This record gives sequence, C-alpha cells and structure tokens, in this order.
Amino acid sequence: MKILKIIFISDFHLIKDNSFLGIDTFKSLEGVIVHILKNQNNYKYIFSLGDFVQDQKDESFKFLNDQLSNLNAKKIFIRGNHDTRNKLPIKDFKEKNNKIVVNNWAILQLTSYKQNKIYGEVTKTDLEEVKNFFQNNRNLNGLLYMHHNLFKTDSPWLDIHITKNFQYIRNELSKIENLKLVISGHVHQFTKNIINGTTFITIPSTSAQFKSSTENFTLDSINPGYMTFDLKEDGNFNFKTFRISGFYGDIEMNPKPY
Repeated sequence: MKILKIIFISDFHLIKDNSFLGIDTFKSLEGVIVHILKNQNNYKYIFSLGDFVQDQKDESFKFLNDQLSNLNAKKIFIRGNHDTRNKLPIKDFKEKNNKIVVNNWAILQLTSYKQNKIYGEVTKTDLEEVKNFFQNNRNLNGLLYMHHNLFKTDSPWLDIHITKNFQYIRNELSKIENLKLVISGHVHQFTKNIINGTTFITIPSTSAQFKSSTENFTLDSINPGYMTFDLKEDGNFNFKTFRISGFYGDIEMNPKPY
C-alpha cells in the first residue's frame, strides 16, 4: 500500500538575540530541524503553519530560510496572525497554495488569517470552495491545514483568539464525508478532537508551549516539537508527535500577553 509521509511544524516566533517567553527560538527551531534530519525519512512535504518571525527582522527571515533549506522536501507555508508583512520574505511562500493530490489524498489550504487581528476567520467563499471540491471529488481523502484552531483549549486567555464562528466552521467541515483530517497550529500544544469521522488536530510549537485548562496565561515546561503523518491510500492514517531533547531556555513563570 502506498503511503504519503508528511511533516507539520508551526509557531516558530523567531527573535534574533533575544528570547520568546524565555525560549531561544533560533536554537529550538534548529533543534527541530536537526531532529527531523536524523529521524525522518522519505517524507515528501513539510508544512509550516504560521507565526514564523516574531521580530520581523530580515536577519530572522534569513535564519528561517537557511534552516529550512536543509530539509529535502517540498515546503508549504500558510500565514499566522503574527505574519504581518505584506510580502513575506520566505522562499517558496505563496499566499494561496495549489491543491496537492497524490495517492488518493487531496491536501488543501484553509486560510484563517485576518489582517491586524489575532483571532482567525474563515471566509464563506473559502469554506464553500473546500466543500465543493470534496463534493466533486468523492474518490479522494481530504486533509485541510490552517493556522487557527477550531476547538477551545479551556484556557480563556487563549480561546479569545480562536477562529470566529469556530463551531459553525468545524461542523460544516465535519459534514464532508471524505474529509479525514484538519490540522492547525496557533495554540502551541497537541490536541485531538473527532466529529463525524473527521479528526481535528493542533500541533505543538517549535518554540514555547502553552498550557491548556488554565485561567491565566501559562506556559508548559514540555519541550518544543513537531508532528509526522503517514497517509495511506485507503484513507487511513497514522500520526506521531515528537518532542526534541535539550535545553532551550527557562520559560517565564508569569508571562505577559504578546
């Protein structure tokens, strides 16, 4: 059986010569890249789900491009709420990515970026485009990727920045019979929810990790990470979360919203 191997990384928040919530994000991203190079084989695509550079400095974008150039795979990007430059200086970045169709799988972008806003928003046009595509291609298994999440984390400080109309969006997506996976970043933690056979996953950050079910802004001491997915041509899939070892800084105990 043919298997499509892909990798998801997100929320780098690169800052040159400084830390992000106590984390050296240059060092942590490099650690993730090194781990991928040592431990992952035969992956065809690597998806970066947004919030690339926190300080918006050219030096940080250069570091990002240099690190990603080490990975021998097709790179796919999507904007996060912190990716505010009109034109992002990231090699191979596109505002609208082409649909990927391989081994009975279709992988589509779902944009949630809203200019000058932290929360996410999916337009009716984009949602209808996704629904129509899968309705007209029932033979294909679907995967959507986006930046913002569609389920609450039970952390009020974080959940105010969820995708607007998230209940409606996720319910409409879960009605698509051949949509198997919806993958997002933004919340800096792994979560998994299932509705009507559609699995919704958020992936960990390559930088600081956020703690769920906390009243105030709280960081998790768990290390940075990423996720791999094996997509089987019969529509089944496997996934795994990897956490990199090493010390990347002391997380802030009383972090301020950023």
